[in-house]
Amino acid sequence: MKIGVIGMGPVGSILAAHLIEAGVYVVVCDNGSDRINEIKKNGIVLKHSINKHIQVKETCSSLHQLKKYDVDLVIIAVKVTALDQVLVELLDIATDKMYVLCAQNGIGNELKVSKVCGEDKTLRMVINYAGNINNDNTVNVSFFNPPNYVAAMLPQADHMAKKLSELLSSTGIETKVSKNIQNYVWRKAILNAAISPICAITQKTMKDVMSFPKTFKLVEGIIDESIKVADMEGIELGKNFRQFCIQYLKKTGQHKPSMLIDFESGRDTEIDFLNGKIVKYGQKHYLPTPFNQSVTALIHLLEYSNNNRSQ
Repeated sequence: MKIGVIGMGPVGSILAAHLIEAGVYVVVCDNGSDRINEIKKNGIVLKHSINKHIQVKETCSSLHQLKKYDVDLVIIAVKVTALDQVLVELLDIATDKMYVLCAQNGIGNELKVSKVCGEDKTLRMVINYAGNINNDNTVNVSFFNPPNYVAAMLPQADHMAKKLSELLSSTGIETKVSKNIQNYVWRKAILNAAISPICAITQKTMKDVMSFPKTFKLVEGIIDESIKVADMEGIELGKNFRQFCIQYLKKTGQHKPSMLIDFESGRDTEIDFLNGKIVKYGQKHYLPTPFNQSVTALIHLLEYSNNNRSQ
């Protein structure tokens, strides 16, 4: 099986490294030429919670170049803000045998993918590890709270979900096939929505935010509000999910979430696919979401200021 991994940030790099270790023919793709060149020369290095050094044989810097490899599965691991552009380019390389897996933050991303690639060819993955890029080929893996989850949108792709879970689990990245992937999509989205925008606004780590009583109260407010929205959508978050969120976020340590990294780098964030989505679903059910609305507005203001500064 040939797999193309698009996006060599923390998520894509960690997935690619473990799939190569599992013996898969992997082609890594990133439009950052320096990063791709460094990965091709020195491999992918994972440090801290996961320690590996994996050599990479096949690299490319565009989806157009990926076409010649005739891959069986494409894993989209770019920021969800780049998803639309990736899907435009995927149209040029898609084949009848190619499946596409969405491994991104946010609610509903797989619906966009399925409109382009077909529901029978689309899979969704929920990632439960996190890290930061140290340099072009090194990821500092902050934590992994197993398992990850993967699922096909339709039964025609179930075999691909099963194969991927087996490959990743064989190398220590425990991954399970889920029959109710949306429950895990929402669980992960609520965790991200609760902490990421506060870290970005305050420019503090997750530990800083969770340790300070007043920002901790904000985290609780977003969680409680988001749980109500999820309940209205018929999402099953599980018993004691609120307590799980607090415990999970308290264990993350001095990690900078990707939203803070995006803000520091002057990039647009994924706020509209996290808190913004929760706001929209709240509006659907006439449910007020003042906490989520507030942090969404503040992040948009920061993005606006960043964009004006760069012009």
